[in-house]
Amino acid sequence: MEHRRGVPHRYGIVLGLQLFNAISAIGGGIALMIGLIDQPVWVTHTAFPDLYLPGVILFAIVGGSALVAALAMAKRVVGRELASILAGVVMLAWIIGEIASIRGLHVLQAVYLVTGAVAIWLTPGGDGSGQRRVDPGA
Repeated sequence: MEHRRGVPHRYGIVLGLQLFNAISAIGGGIALMIGLIDQPVWVTHTAFPDLYLPGVILFAIVGGSALVAALAMAKRVVGRELASILAGVVMLAWIIGEIASIRGLHVLQAVYLVTGAVAIWLTPGGDGSGQRRVDPGA
């Protein structure tokens, strides 16, 4: 199925998911770094003395990778599929690590598990199969 401008519909969905993840992670990271989010009791179960470093990681690595993937998808650059798959993996790793660290599951974590997994799945080559395989002989 093609979108109006010849862009596969799934690219638009993946672009939207990556933008959502980027904006959420960047905003959440900033909120953690500047103290807009109170330090919950579960922080005592983690290796972090406060929320600043997790905020930096959320902002720069999780949000940054999703933003790079979204921009790559929007600009149709070579490697956009890899960027999207990697950003989805970063999101999944972050959320799984967060769940393990805080010893609990919040509804937002479930949302981000889904958005990360669906972004991977819908990215061509990620294998929900929008195909896009690179020929090893090329």
